[in-house]
Amino acid sequence: MKKQVPAKAERLRLNVLGASALLVLLAACGDHPPKDKPDGDKPPAPPPAAITLVAGNATTAGAIDATGSAARFRNPHGIAVDSAGNLYVADRGNFTIRKITASGVVTTLAGSAGDSEFINGVGGGARFSNPLALAIGPNNILYVGDYRLVRRVGTGGQVDTFSEIPRGNVDSRSTPLLDIGGIAVDTRGDVIVTNGHSTRRITQNGAITMLEGSQVLTGVGGTRAFLQRGVATDSKNDVYVYTLERTIARTNGSNTLTQLAGALNVRGYADGTGAAARFEDVVAMTVDPQGNVYAADNTNNLIRKITPDGVVSTFAGTLKATTLATGALPGSLPNIQGLTTDGKGSLYATTGNAVIKIRLP
Repeated sequence: MKKQVPAKAERLRLNVLGASALLVLLAACGDHPPKDKPDGDKPPAPPPAAITLVAGNATTAGAIDATGSAARFRNPHGIAVDSAGNLYVADRGNFTIRKITASGVVTTLAGSAGDSEFINGVGGGARFSNPLALAIGPNNILYVGDYRLVRRVGTGGQVDTFSEIPRGNVDSRSTPLLDIGGIAVDTRGDVIVTNGHSTRRITQNGAITMLEGSQVLTGVGGTRAFLQRGVATDSKNDVYVYTLERTIARTNGSNTLTQLAGALNVRGYADGTGAAARFEDVVAMTVDPQGNVYAADNTNNLIRKITPDGVVSTFAGTLKATTLATGALPGSLPNIQGLTTDGKGSLYATTGNAVIKIRLP
């Protein structure tokens, strides 16, 4: 005997079948929510500007801790970046070391604006006289070239003196020749400094190796000019330096400099390979993880790129421009003084009284 299906259950079964048939019909007729367009149909997002302002104003000097363009610097020079994306600037005209967070907040880490002295201390209690070159070493310790002194600045603003370039028998009118014009720190903590007569490597225990020139000058008289020369290190602890002969050279695993680009004692502007290239005045350098060197070529007001094979090209800036133009490359950059890379696809530079970011292509 066949079991009879209750009327209520039978009605429910018919309703479900009817609803299913209606969904099939609607799908066939196209009466359903539109599907998302494939990603290929979406317009691509515009690329971010290659050159952007981080802080300060290129044409307006001052001493203001603030955020972004509201902050003010006075003739900023050396610049370095830590692993967290914080920038540090040797604010030469204000005699201070400034810190810029990844969000653009500018504070004074050490020194006092307008006060020029040599005093070791903490934060605003410390004093600098000519903070020009700046580099960051292991444990985020900053090294600052301050006339003939190498000063150290800890993460809490503690300032002490690491080393001093000996004066020797040098006429007082010639002492600018001894002033530190470039500084770099390798992964071991060795400090490399340049001035108008030498390039030297200083270990943490004070041992000195000369890469150029002599350790102590004797019998130097007359008036000698200060010479700012860029220097940088790579992940292999090789040194790159703008030499006393106006070329860019590297150590290649030794303490002997080998020419990479530029012609001996010839200044100017030319892109090319090796000795065919020309530089005017390389005041700062940095090296990316691929071994490409970026050089701040002052007077020409350009950032030049030098590949590991010595091929030189102009990366950013317009020849001898005097104004800051952000946006797409090449832009224009007045009076470039400091340059660094975060190793993650961006350069940072001091130009005029501003700090800028340049996104690598």
